[in-house]
Amino acid sequence: WLHHTAELQTSLSTAPNNMLDAIINSPLILSIATWAWSSDPSPSVTPTKCLNSLPYLTSQCLSRLLAKGIGVGIIVLSCLNKAPVITNLVKSQSAAGLSVTAAYGEVIMYSNAAFYNLLRGNPFTAYGETLVVVFQTMVVVGLIWWFSRDGKDRVGVEKMGLVVGGYLVYLFVVFRVLTPDTQYILMVYNPLVLVTSRGSQIIANQKQKQTGAQSLATTGMNLAGSLVRIATTIKEVGFDWHILRSYGVSVTLNVVLLMQIVGYRENTEKFLQSLKAKKE
Repeated sequence: WLHHTAELQTSLSTAPNNMLDAIINSPLILSIATWAWSSDPSPSVTPTKCLNSLPYLTSQCLSRLLAKGIGVGIIVLSCLNKAPVITNLVKSQSAAGLSVTAAYGEVIMYSNAAFYNLLRGNPFTAYGETLVVVFQTMVVVGLIWWFSRDGKDRVGVEKMGLVVGGYLVYLFVVFRVLTPDTQYILMVYNPLVLVTSRGSQIIANQKQKQTGAQSLATTGMNLAGSLVRIATTIKEVGFDWHILRSYGVSVTLNVVLLMQIVGYRENTEKFLQSLKAKKE
């Protein structure tokens, strides 16, 4: 990064000395330019060419910068992705309506997406939110285990150990066994994992006719994030169909979940009120 920034400063040093050039040559702007444009595969999008086009950026430079900015925004917002679900769990002191199988699947799904992009060396702004959501979903799994400890869906210590152990084995395979030629497997099977996890939740909702602690805000953010990620992936990574296919499946399933949350809202409110009355 610093090396590229120094080279960029040298290439711009011959420009006329005025206020705009002073701003362009500031360390902050040079760092932002290097971050935004140095990894673009197009020869027409480089830090030097884009800065030299100021104050009017070319369409290619502008679209790349916007993609980077949107990526950062998605990562920041992803920190709140599971907050409504976690809040609902803690508030109701119940995991009713949530499928632990779906939660397991989400951990693997987001892990696959995060690790695939990490191993392929893709820009962090193109996938960073998946890594953030992995940790949040792990918290959701822990809360489901905790609030289900006295119910019929209780997860025993042995099963918890198997789940944790299985994930550790998964990490070993991802980082020690997979080669650059086989890393694509992570994304090839992701749509299947996605259908299994979200599908199990959709089926559970259909059977129960209520959505329990699921959150309209979280599902809405997932849907919006998948839609936006299709565009930013094409811009930052290119037409990687392994990634794009997963986002396409995610959009479809999130639409179904969103419809269920809205459609079963009245039943869900009655269920949560009865649950609260029982505990009082």
